[in-house]
Parts: sequence; structure tokens; C-alpha cells
Amino acid sequence: MNKVFVFDLDDTLMDNMHDYAGPILDMARVIIRELGSKAPHVSMIIAKEEEIDKARVHEINPATGHEFLYSMERFPGSLVMTYRYFCKNAKMEPSKTVEQELYSVGMQAFDPVNYKNQVYPDYLSIIFFLYGQKDVPMLLSKGDKRVQSNKFSAINAGTHFFRSRIVDNKTSEIFKQMVTGFQSHCSWYSVGNDYDKDIVPALEAGFKGVWIPVETWECGGMIDEIRARVDWSRCIELKSLGELKERYGEL
Repeated sequence: MNKVFVFDLDDTLMDNMHDYAGPILDMARVIIRELGSKAPHVSMIIAKEEEIDKARVHEINPATGHEFLYSMERFPGSLVMTYRYFCKNAKMEPSKTVEQELYSVGMQAFDPVNYKNQVYPDYLSIIFFLYGQKDVPMLLSKGDKRVQSNKFSAINAGTHFFRSRIVDNKTSEIFKQMVTGFQSHCSWYSVGNDYDKDIVPALEAGFKGVWIPVETWECGGMIDEIRARVDWSRCIELKSLGELKERYGEL
């Protein structure tokens, strides 16, 4: 065995970013429907939802006493909070019925029926290629286990990966745990779309990075800024998952 590859899941092996597009657009329609002429332009509604949702990642969920992070409840709640924000601006009382409607709209982002169609077409060929090189593919995904477990099923994670794990956040210690038993005779690589979350903690753990940048809701318009601080001595950038096979010799 030559190399261990610890893959990210969302927006690395399967599309995740657009799961939220439909519910966000539906939220905007509901807000415009309810506020009428007092509703702002749709672009302002969408921008405010993104602002609120980003901020709520580190806000405390009163139901659990812990940060929302990437839990299932954060996104639908953000749609509700966006509605409340614009109701306040319009000096209107929010409707509990509309809030419940928006929460249900937000939950549509987690419909497992969609997951198999979102797996990237190069996924299996890359995994089989690595096994052919006598390498070890693993899977490390951050997020809500109630959501991510359905995605693991969609890609048959238990069949295709030597080791797989769902965590709240990726840390250098978790990356070290992933390669337990492979410390002395393998080189390690973290493959992901988010440089700060998928690559940086892995570099701290002694990995090398394979970065496949994607303009997600958290880093939209920031790719060039991120690229300027990449540790190129220990990381390569790919245009797509499929390019891993083409550039394997550079690793």
C-alpha cells in the first residue's frame, strides 16, 4: 500500500451546494407573497438569508445548548429568521403559519431521494483506480449524521471506503485518527473542496493536500484570495475530481 486518501464528501464526491437553491428561491417567493409591496428585491432577500445562515453556524441552538454548526436544524431556521427580519423592517407581525411553511421548505434540502443523482460521475472510477494502485481510500465528512448517513448510503460508502466517519468539524486530531495503522508505511492525502476545512487541518496532521476548489455559499468570490495563501509546497490544485487520475504521478 502506497498512499492513503481521505476524501471529503459534499462538493468533492457529490454535489451539495445546489441542494439549498430551490428552498432559498421558494423562501423568497413566500416572503414576497406575504409582504407584497413591502418586500425588498429578491436579490436582497437571498443575500440576507446567506448572511443569516453563515452567522448561525456558530450561534447556540437553544434546543441543544451547542452551536448549530452544520446540523439539520440550522438551514430551515435561517429561512424563518430571514422572514422575521424582513417582517420587522416592514413593521409587520410574522405569521406562525408562514414560519412553519418556511421551515418545511428548508427541510426539502435534505430529501435523500436526490442524493444518488448528485454523485459525481468520476467518483467510482477514481476509487477503483486508487485500489488498483494499492492505495487506501477513506471518507471523512462533516455535518449532521441524520443527513450525511443518507449520503453515505447513496455512494455505498461502506463498500467503497476502507474507513469512513462523520464528524461535526474536521480537526488535525481527527485526521490523525483516520490514518491509525498507516503511520509508518504510507503517505497521506486529504482531498476536498474547502481549503480551510478539508486541507489546513490535514496539513497540520502531516498530510499533503489535494484541493478541488468549489464556489460554495461559504467561500463565494473568495477563491483567488484563498489561492494566495495555499501552501503549494504541500498541496496541489485540481480542476475536477477526474483530474486526480491524470495527475497521480505528481503526488
